Amino acid sequence: MRDGRIQYVGPDDSAPDASGAEIVDASGVTVIPGLVDCHAHFTGLGGANWIARFGDPEADLLARGAEAACDLARMGILTARDVGAPRRLNLRIRDTHRGHVDAPTIIAAGTWIARRDKFPPFVVFVDSADELRKAAIAEMDAGADLVKIAVDTGRTGEEVTFTVEELKPTVRAVHERGKRITAHAQGKGAAVAVQAGVDSIEHGFGVDAATAEKMAGHTTLVPTLSVLESFVGFAATDGGRFAESKGASVALLEQALAAVRTAKKAGVRIATGSDFGGGSVRPGHLAWEVEMLVRAGLEPYEALASATWVGGELLGIKDAGRTIHEGGPADVVLVHGDPLSDPAVLGRVWRVYHRGERVS
Repeated sequence: MRDGRIQYVGPDDSAPDASGAEIVDASGVTVIPGLVDCHAHFTGLGGANWIARFGDPEADLLARGAEAACDLARMGILTARDVGAPRRLNLRIRDTHRGHVDAPTIIAAGTWIARRDKFPPFVVFVDSADELRKAAIAEMDAGADLVKIAVDTGRTGEEVTFTVEELKPTVRAVHERGKRITAHAQGKGAAVAVQAGVDSIEHGFGVDAATAEKMAGHTTLVPTLSVLESFVGFAATDGGRFAESKGASVALLEQALAAVRTAKKAGVRIATGSDFGGGSVRPGHLAWEVEMLVRAGLEPYEALASATWVGGELLGIKDAGRTIHEGGPADVVLVHGDPLSDPAVLGRVWRVYHRGERVS
């Protein structure tokens, strides 16, 4: 690796002169491309009270973003997409950490857009299709890399909050700017958002065969399975609200796993997103999500692709998560073990190099 790029890959006897280079004995580990987290919330804390903590003081939210950036880079997550923050604070976090070796490349959606009173109060509320379109344009004018809308509400997404006809003008406006639009759709909203032409579905627990067929070749699915798995874990240790909803959490997780299997069967692109901060998961735990994708039926190589180049394609970043090749970016992660047989090794990070410089 030289000057932030990979200069050579191959056997030692054909290697160029390595005079002055640091030699790293990486025997016994696997070298993989930098990981990509497609669903992140840098201002969120995670844990059991993640929604309330978005109301913390602005200084705390920004400091949380800085900590999350470091956590991700140390775990080999070198590209991340923030899909919603109060008051567009993710744009400030993105700009503050742009070009830093010890932080991922961040693309940010600004603030969520939702139907009035159908989402937590830290979002932009709208009452009509025209207001939705204007709100999306305002986010892009403020510097958002993409637009995020909430298309259903409720724990299982049982209430759809926008119609196809209301969504289409906004989707068209975003695409005319050369940007992408994604939809929070946990349940019934997925079918509506896909028909309206969004680029990706976040969560997608309600994706069925008919919706998956429409998504194939057009719309990427970003499931957030580890969040649901964490709810089940909370229920096992908490004597209060999570314990009371353990059955519902298990049922929702099974529905989400089935949705991923359905999407895979239909040929839908699946990208990995942890939902750290916007759910109970903490930053840097993308390996957990990859494990869950394998549990849902992806082969380990498919799950690794979801967390690397498939995610990079969804984000529209040319080099994000790409294969390791000569001339490519020197963004590599060294993990103990073989992720093609055991995805859990993605959490056993030994070293990370970002643009050729060592992060950890």
